[in-house]
Amino acid sequence: MPHVSNKKLKDDDQEALYKEFIQSLERCFDRRKSLVVLSQFLTHTEKEMFAKRFAVIAMLSRSIAPAIISQTLKMSPTTIETMNARYQAGKYDWVVKTALKKNTIWELLDDLTENLNTAGGFLPPKIGRGRYKRI
Repeated sequence: MPHVSNKKLKDDDQEALYKEFIQSLERCFDRRKSLVVLSQFLTHTEKEMFAKRFAVIAMLSRSIAPAIISQTLKMSPTTIETMNARYQAGKYDWVVKTALKKNTIWELLDDLTENLNTAGGFLPPKIGRGRYKRI
């Protein structure tokens, strides 16, 4: 889990630092640079955390049950319920409107949830001939 210092900056300084951070990211975000910059900037844990949060928002926007999301992404039900409450309150509207326009995220999420399409993950997985056909 990422660690944030308990020593807080002044509100004005924190806001200025945040704005500069966002502007710096905007300067490096094109197809060639963004992957390299984020790979160098974020730790493995941070990348996983942000990717899972993004996937949760995408799945909530598709009305997938929080229990299924928790099981699929191996996240705690409490975290999913907290994010669901924020989603229901409209806190992620811009993420849904802008970042989730591409179809690639939906294809990935379909692959992730395909194994759980057995009555919410309660039925046993497919067995026998043809179980590896989709691969």
